[in-house]
Amino acid sequence: MFGRRTTTRTRRPRPRAVWAALVTSVVICLLIVVGVLLPVLTLIGAADGGTAGALDVPVGSIAAAIAIGYVLALLLLLLIVKVRNGALAWVLGVAAVISTLVVSLWPLVAVAIAGVDQVQDVIPFIQDLIARFWPGN
Repeated sequence: MFGRRTTTRTRRPRPRAVWAALVTSVVICLLIVVGVLLPVLTLIGAADGGTAGALDVPVGSIAAAIAIGYVLALLLLLLIVKVRNGALAWVLGVAAVISTLVVSLWPLVAVAIAGVDQVQDVIPFIQDLIARFWPGN
């Protein structure tokens, strides 16, 4: 009796701020996926189809970036479930939203970089054509 400790450990409920941060972050992340990522991928697909495949779309790097970014956002959202501090929950939620937004916009940047690289390859070809067929050369 003297050597035993009787502890009744009751867990206090999560504050409303934690639940509010979780619900708000999940809704905003889903809105970003539907409102930003899907239109961006549609735009890139239309541009690739419109150029008959001449546009070099880095599909592998886009898919990898999207997977990594969304896994990070999912982990941040899962961490919100574990914490009991409202302020920390909001910080994690904002980080998840930022991760989702950056990853959703990354395909535009990746295609732009690939397009610039492709144009740099085309410019010497055009200069060579002009030099060959310009009158007086």
